[in-house]
Amino acid sequence: MNSVAYISLASILILALFLSPSILAVNAQEILSPRQQMASGVAADDVVCKLGLVLMIRSTNGAASCVKSSTSVKLSDVGWGSIIIDDGEDETIHDETIEDKTKQDITMENSTMQDVTMENTTSDKVVHLSEGLSMGEEGVTPDETMDEEKFAIGGIDLSMAAPIEGDENASITIIEFGDYQCPKCKAWFQNEKPKITSNYITKGIAKLYFLDFTWLGDDSITAAQAAYCADDQGKFNEYHSILYNNQAEIQNGWANMDALKQFAIDLKLNSEMFDECLDSGIHADRVSHNTEVGVSHGVEATPYFFIVGPEGSIKKIAGPQPSIVFDAAINSLS
Repeated sequence: MNSVAYISLASILILALFLSPSILAVNAQEILSPRQQMASGVAADDVVCKLGLVLMIRSTNGAASCVKSSTSVKLSDVGWGSIIIDDGEDETIHDETIEDKTKQDITMENSTMQDVTMENTTSDKVVHLSEGLSMGEEGVTPDETMDEEKFAIGGIDLSMAAPIEGDENASITIIEFGDYQCPKCKAWFQNEKPKITSNYITKGIAKLYFLDFTWLGDDSITAAQAAYCADDQGKFNEYHSILYNNQAEIQNGWANMDALKQFAIDLKLNSEMFDECLDSGIHADRVSHNTEVGVSHGVEATPYFFIVGPEGSIKKIAGPQPSIVFDAAINSLS
């Protein structure tokens, strides 16, 4: 082979080295989110996930999600859905607790109605006791239900809830439905929750689960997803706090994608990992699922609380009620 041929071959190899990473990068960027792929007509089983993610199919609505391998195992263990493995077979774990509910169309007009019902309301009106509510199958105690399924309390599905606050063995359970753009949620978080935390959660009397009820706009949805991206790095509570403490007017941009990514930087999270998580929409189904849970239990606006006692009795509290309302509810259930 003459020198010209060697030079030509070398030029081709060098060009290939430069082009290959670019081609791979383009291919990686061209992989759409599961939601976008399904919207374009791709069947759930045929959705393509980015490298390192596992395809799962929701048991409630057949939607596809791409999650980390470790996360897929946890979700399967609680009956969230089925894992689609490489050989085309799927491991289906049926969830008997989650019902397939159609999400109600909750509009901003509800806000005005809820404001009227929340303001100047006495605890007698807001707190409702429902005796003997079913905790699962007939004859099963709350503790037995938790031992067997570990994701439902008081008949409320907590499989996709935020990390528990407090001792999991606490006899009282507080279940909060909230929206990060909700001014009343912010008010309760800043003014009343610290009292609940010091009086009950840190003392092991009560535990708290937070579930998203995203009814105030698109930024509510992305903010909730961002909190779970922070949870992937062990910083859910810190991100939860920074959202409420930086809350501004509804849908004015304070919780848009750029702002949410800046909050992650402020908390010194791995920004590359966080941005990839948020851009992928990997936690979209988790957020929508929690909202569906709220709708199925009659939640119409936020904040809304279910207080579950050790015997299964439930009290409901609507609005940012003062801590004394929670005191009365918890003491009556203890």
